[in-house]
Amino acid sequence: MAIVHVIQENVRGCRTVAFDEHAIRRMTERRVSEDEVLDALRNPDQTGLPTLPGRFRFRKNQSTRKWIDVIFEEDPTQIVVYSVWRKVQPTSGRAT
Repeated sequence: MAIVHVIQENVRGCRTVAFDEHAIRRMTERRVSEDEVLDALRNPDQTGLPTLPGRFRFRKNQSTRKWIDVIFEEDPTQIVVYSVWRKVQPTSGRAT
């Protein structure tokens, strides 16, 4: 996928955060804002979650049953966001 949006933000020592086409689509579909993604990158509640080799997955809890996951790669100057998930765990215990 192609990078379609880049913002100048200092996050994790990088000067820019780029979003690829897939991430932008998922953010729109899942109603996740750019600010929520940046918050997850800056202040994650969990790191080291499973993802593809060379990528990172950070989680930001919004409540005990709701969270946002951000999948990204990082180089010395830029973070590239590839996907964003919003999950809500129903009271039955299964994530949706």
